[in-house]
Amino acid sequence: MNAEAELKTWNFQVLMLVQAMLGAVTPNFRMVVLSCEDDVWLIRFYLEENIEDDIDEVEDIICQYTAYQDSNLKCKSEILVGNEDLPSLSEAERVVYRRKE
Repeated sequence: MNAEAELKTWNFQVLMLVQAMLGAVTPNFRMVVLSCEDDVWLIRFYLEENIEDDIDEVEDIICQYTAYQDSNLKCKSEILVGNEDLPSLSEAERVVYRRKE
């Protein structure tokens, strides 16, 4: 894939995730990161506390995100809970949301 096509793919995935997150993010959400490895999109949700309603929101976000895609999309998600320092990210990852801390 050439650089322009790769950028368009990334921008589309970021847009679809932002659309899926509209109205779902609560103050408990610290950061949401999108990455891709071996054609699998990984979405990491960093939450401050393990709040059941927010876990349900994450599931809804993933459901909405995948609904915007074609059936060939490979995606998985992770939920990380805690208030330790947020990690430094590689160039292969994009922060889609980060609250002010």
